[in-house]
Amino acid sequence: MGKAKFCGEELEAAIKRLPQGKPQMDAYWNAVRQADEAGDPYWRMMFRCRYCYEATFRDDPPKAIPVAAEFCALFEENSEAFIERSPDGASEMHLMIMQMGIDPIVFLPQIPMKQWETMMAEFYHWVKYYHIGLRTYWWQMARFWRYVDRKKAYEYFQKFWKTGRDGLSDCRTCERSYAVQMELLMGNRAAADEYAKPMEQGRMRFCPDTPHLYWLAYLEDALDRGDLREAEKRANALYRKGNRDKSDLSYIGAVLRCWAYTDPERALEVFAKRLEWSIGLWDQKKVYDFDKGACVLFQRLSKHQQTVHLELPQAFPLWREDGAYSTKELANWFREQAETISRRFDERNGSHCFGHDLAVALAKR
Repeated sequence: MGKAKFCGEELEAAIKRLPQGKPQMDAYWNAVRQADEAGDPYWRMMFRCRYCYEATFRDDPPKAIPVAAEFCALFEENSEAFIERSPDGASEMHLMIMQMGIDPIVFLPQIPMKQWETMMAEFYHWVKYYHIGLRTYWWQMARFWRYVDRKKAYEYFQKFWKTGRDGLSDCRTCERSYAVQMELLMGNRAAADEYAKPMEQGRMRFCPDTPHLYWLAYLEDALDRGDLREAEKRANALYRKGNRDKSDLSYIGAVLRCWAYTDPERALEVFAKRLEWSIGLWDQKKVYDFDKGACVLFQRLSKHQQTVHLELPQAFPLWREDGAYSTKELANWFREQAETISRRFDERNGSHCFGHDLAVALAKR
């Protein structure tokens, strides 16, 4: 029998019947290879779009970087093939995939800031060419600079908020969540509350990423201030919503940090269940957040408990067959991991943002 004829529509329909996340990511990766072999320009691009989407929203965002670069190269060579099939959304798709290739660099300390600046300059070129995406561009700038210079980041945020929305803009609740983040970063609690008010009152429709984003901002702010009453309320709500897949690892880390004080037994259960999400993850900010929360948890436990019995994945460097772990050893290990990551971020960014963040989290309370 001859080789089956390639049909992108049938292949995509079959993939969409799979569970979201890694199963679809793996299937889209195979579909990319099939489309490449078939030489179908449209599906070579479209399957790369799908892969980037799954990586960004349901798995490990940095995995989208090389695939997004491939998409952009193909688009510039074969834009007519894409525009012919998707005439109304081609420019938005091009910019969105470019964005998915740039977003994760914020959280990859091994990539120099100069490389990010070069990619942002290219993104800005296409923003001006298409006459859309300027609001998104300003948020990209604010998002990176918040870890370099918060005052400069806030200036970019203000430009973002004053620029009109367009087809590339994130949903309104995501954007309000960004505003909450930035105002809390600057110590403007009243302004943050004003941005959050319509979301808190249930007057806005939430997307799959909200209300998690602004709940996390409030949770981390409360923990930094030592307000465990507010923190516990936010952590309990966040865990119910932000515990879906490894893309939620930063949420889990913040929850661990809170429950280390308010519900350590439950925190220990969540740690054991979600540790595997952090192993081998490319996104170093997510790993840092989880390690920070785990460190706080085991520091607290080590004050009154020498050993814990846990079933942990064998890939964990401290794995023990008997499942008996020293709380002090775990605390020290996760502290070393968090310190290493924070140092790499600060060296890349030329700031002390991550070092300060970790010091606040580990301060005795």
